[in-house]
Amino acid sequence: IILELLRVVDNNGNDTNEILEREELHNRGKLHNEVTIYIINNKKEVLLQRRSKNRRFCPNMLGVIAGHVGYNETPLVCAGREIIEEVVRINKNNIHPLYDRYLVKERFNNHFMYPFYAVCNKEASEFKVQKEELSYVKWYSIDKVIEMIKEGNKELVFKKEEISIFEKLKNIEL
Repeated sequence: IILELLRVVDNNGNDTNEILEREELHNRGKLHNEVTIYIINNKKEVLLQRRSKNRRFCPNMLGVIAGHVGYNETPLVCAGREIIEEVVRINKNNIHPLYDRYLVKERFNNHFMYPFYAVCNKEASEFKVQKEELSYVKWYSIDKVIEMIKEGNKELVFKKEEISIFEKLKNIEL
């Protein structure tokens, strides 16, 4: 078993000098840092992944790459690691901040989310899928994802407040 050690942060995102294992951190509702990475292509599509049915949070739902920032990582380093682990190798110079971090408060998973995007024009079948975390990946038009969120599609991890993220992705100059 590999322990995933995470840094606890305060309400301003500052390091508290407390490091906890991921499950303990979640069970205690401690604030920490996470990243989310939206992979887009030149056709204005976003790569969604079907999360494994074995995941603690949002099992079997459609989402994007996300992960916890390790105690010795920056959010950018973590984003690069998560992309490689879950789907594909992308040059870190092609990973860009989407906008500033935002706070997510949930029952067990309180975190600052650092959103990034990367451009990749591979076919969905060319991605290697980390089977412990994902069932498959598939390209969806950004407009279709926005429509699905507005309809309240229960397969998606995204909330209505996140439509603005997809609007921003749609308007990125490629």
